[in-house]
Amino acid sequence: MQHLRLIKKILASSILLPVTVVASPIGDITEQTGVGSLTRERTELVAEVGRDVELYDTLNTGNGRIAVEFVDDAELRLTEHSRVLIDEVIYDPDPSKSKMAMKFAMGTARFTSGKLGMINKANIRIQTPTATIGIRGTDFTTTVDELGRSLVILLPDANGIASGIITVTNEGGEVILDEAYQATMVSTISTPPVKPVTITNITVAQIDNMFIVSPPTEVTVAVDESKNENRNDNILTADFLEFNDLEKDYLDDKRELEYTELDMDLLDVDFLQDMLSIIEEADLLDRGKGKKVKGFENVNITGTGPGFDKDSQYNTIIDDSGQIWFYRQVTGIISIRLPIEANATISTITDEKESLITVGDGEAINIIITQVN
Repeated sequence: MQHLRLIKKILASSILLPVTVVASPIGDITEQTGVGSLTRERTELVAEVGRDVELYDTLNTGNGRIAVEFVDDAELRLTEHSRVLIDEVIYDPDPSKSKMAMKFAMGTARFTSGKLGMINKANIRIQTPTATIGIRGTDFTTTVDELGRSLVILLPDANGIASGIITVTNEGGEVILDEAYQATMVSTISTPPVKPVTITNITVAQIDNMFIVSPPTEVTVAVDESKNENRNDNILTADFLEFNDLEKDYLDDKRELEYTELDMDLLDVDFLQDMLSIIEEADLLDRGKGKKVKGFENVNITGTGPGFDKDSQYNTIIDDSGQIWFYRQVTGIISIRLPIEANATISTITDEKESLITVGDGEAINIIITQVN
């Protein structure tokens, strides 16, 4: 196995290659415990030691763990219930032209950059649902929960000091981690990463999916402080003299419509729908095209719509915290809140019917709800 890995490294780094080469395979599985799989071109393969890893592979762990070593000696380790897509890997004789990119979708992953100098660290990019991690360091972990919130921790080197520097960036801003066990949390794609804090009394072995359920105290405090600062900033920067609602034409058919919790009619539920009601619903939807619904301008939802949908029997609103709230009360209560930037599917199976709601591209979160007698 070591001989085969050495051959791969030689092929990937050979100066005889005249053009940019996409290595295939780009690495292999070096450790594996419990249940895990590798998805390649819609085919699911069993994760096992020695199996090659190729570009665009998706690594999944069930109740097991996986370690992958790439040809440049970079290493990726996944804990239980994690998923990572290998999005781009290019090895070029000129390290400045080499690239590596991955998408951490869920769970806990540890990435250690390669020691062979085959890729400039500036060309390594790790994405989560809410942030992009730039590598100027060598060793860090990322924990992603079911809503896409991302906890990033810079790890120490063998001497106990910071292994380098990493940047965590999204639409809301950027922070830099440059101390051992320094961490930041990113809640949504547009919310700035929280101010970096240093986690104490922790070891690398303790970093796993438990941080999804119970983040470190230092991070929780930093998140709360960030929320308070944002709330105060909004109050201080608001211009209460700027009022132009009198200029709005509230009789205009294209005015903004707002649907809130007060508009929910929990008695407005059809248990047995007939074809006529479906036709009427389609007609109403068709005639309503072109109207803007407040809060939903940048939300991509299929399978239901703002307000009450008789087909899916869900009420859908943007709540006070800015999240999408799906609420259904038929044979039982279903209440789901997702960030506006979430990519999720909600599959609801009942005695009467099945419905599928997609938010964004639907790839990051898969929610299956069964309510049957």
